[in-house]
Amino acid sequence: MAVVFFVMAAIAALFSAVRYQTVYYSLIDSFPLQFRDEPTSRYAFPVLALSPSTPLALQTDYKTALWAACACILCISLGLFAAQNMVFGCLCLPGFVWTVFSTVKAWTTYKENCK
Repeated sequence: MAVVFFVMAAIAALFSAVRYQTVYYSLIDSFPLQFRDEPTSRYAFPVLALSPSTPLALQTDYKTALWAACACILCISLGLFAAQNMVFGCLCLPGFVWTVFSTVKAWTTYKENCK
């Protein structure tokens, strides 16, 4: 059963990474000049991805990537629990909670942008 959870986590991680990079490469040209280099662009990207000037389709893809990341971390935690590794399964849960919190925050920003 643990293998199933780990396979689902890999699929969710791949889906999330592809969506995230698609949005990132679509927006990189619209970044201000000071945020176009690699180290600072990763900090500015979540803010710029959910700015009102970003098209709603790209915001939806970004939000979908975040939800897939939540599913990935949950599947990893469940896989560890299924593999009888309670310690690491419990260590993944705060990461899952933090990811869900940031995703819900992004979702509320997206809903405000839709208005």
